Amino acid sequence: MTPSISIDTLIEKLNQQEELLLLDIRSKEEFESKHIPKAIHIPGEELPHGLPLHADQVLLVTICGKGGGRSEQAAQKLISLGFQAKFLEGGTHEWFEKAI
Repeated sequence: MTPSISIDTLIEKLNQQEELLLLDIRSKEEFESKHIPKAIHIPGEELPHGLPLHADQVLLVTICGKGGGRSEQAAQKLISLGFQAKFLEGGTHEWFEKAI
């Protein structure tokens, strides 16, 4: 089972300024329409290409629209490559319902 992170836990980690990397793996159009602040855009099919150099030293949080589909697959791919990764439960939809 692929590890996940809840919106509430992510907000806590961001408020505590824990070092992590938010990866929005949706399409360019989806990302440009609305995305979580501080998230960087890397389409899921391009992973791990495009990751910053320090990506192997921090928790990677993969994000899609609803959480659990594309983001879970992306997190699993990153884990299989040796990265520490979790997918965001609820994705951007739930983020904008809770975090605003």
